[in-house]
Amino acid sequence: MKPFIYMALGASLVGCVDNRDAITGTQSLQIELVSPASGGDINARLPDTQRAITVSLTALDADGELDTSFDQVVRVYAQFLGTLTPQLSDMPLASIQMTGGVASNATITLPDSVLGQTTLWFDNGTGVGPGYKHGAVGGVSPTLWYRDPFISDIQTPRDETAVDALAVTPLTDKQVTVAASRYGANGKLVVTSVVAQGYTVSDMNCPGGNPPCTTEPYNHAFVFTFSAPRDQTGETIEIGDIIERFNGGVSEFNGLTEIGFPRSFVGEPKVNNRALLPTPVVMETAWFGPLSNPAGRINFERNEAGPIEIRNAKVCPTDDDYTTYKQWKIDPAGMMGTCGNNVINLITQGTDFTTDPTTLEGRILPSVVGILRPVNIGSFNVWIVYPRGSSDIRLQ
Repeated sequence: MKPFIYMALGASLVGCVDNRDAITGTQSLQIELVSPASGGDINARLPDTQRAITVSLTALDADGELDTSFDQVVRVYAQFLGTLTPQLSDMPLASIQMTGGVASNATITLPDSVLGQTTLWFDNGTGVGPGYKHGAVGGVSPTLWYRDPFISDIQTPRDETAVDALAVTPLTDKQVTVAASRYGANGKLVVTSVVAQGYTVSDMNCPGGNPPCTTEPYNHAFVFTFSAPRDQTGETIEIGDIIERFNGGVSEFNGLTEIGFPRSFVGEPKVNNRALLPTPVVMETAWFGPLSNPAGRINFERNEAGPIEIRNAKVCPTDDDYTTYKQWKIDPAGMMGTCGNNVINLITQGTDFTTDPTTLEGRILPSVVGILRPVNIGSFNVWIVYPRGSSDIRLQ
């Protein structure tokens, strides 16, 4: 009897049927690139001026056919350098009304911060912030190929007069590769300082590849390496080295733009030339002025991670900042300075400058040179300069 039982059970199982409703409605959005006619490729990038992108959208049903019942607003975002901009819950780059399942020749203007390999994301999400609800229908554009970022793209704020100009970069949280100078064949990426946990690099314009070289605002970056900075072969990175490329994640640490978890590459054979180093920018006391003034504190941001020079500054009495952080202060106002809020903090610990700052109180220093770093937390602003050694500080 057992074989009969097994056969009966098998027959009953074969007869089981699970009936489900057919898939209906819009399943995806088809995105056609109208202008430019091609998104380019890795070897043929779109020009920086190509920021107006025209597309046509089609709603597709379960059979891949036009779904004329789709009458909704579709949002547009840009996926580039590893993340989506803006976030889905924020206001999108654009909103497109689809009617009868189509939207023809819709134009989206992309911000200048959109760089590298880029795709546009479309979906029918709604609301913003806590009221955001994700979309059930989406689609992506063909790939758009823009140039890779320069240092200046990482450092330049969206708006120099905005309240967050000192603390936010358009490429925060992006994964970047800087493999070229904004000056093309004349450009050099030159290491300007080395510290225990990183190095600074400046984009220099060296016509013919030789000094003298010049540079411009926002052309300096701090690469945070966590330990002594080394190149792709494990060799220590030194002041004057020419960097071939570096990559990593962009973040803001208390107002300082950092390239974290980096890899740094120098040419082979390695080239070191201190004659390519930038001339320090001379600081003016007007830099302590408001952001609304082009001569004001935006100049600290313009020169962040670059070398500056403070002339004829007065050494202030040491305080708890020196005891706790080894930061001693100078007042750029010189003899007229009161050592109040408008001071520069210096850190010389770990260099060959061995003079005890407590012995310099009240003295006028003809010249102090160092790499500029900020600490900006809301309305709290501190400007720190890191001299690279005793040659950066003239005592008389």
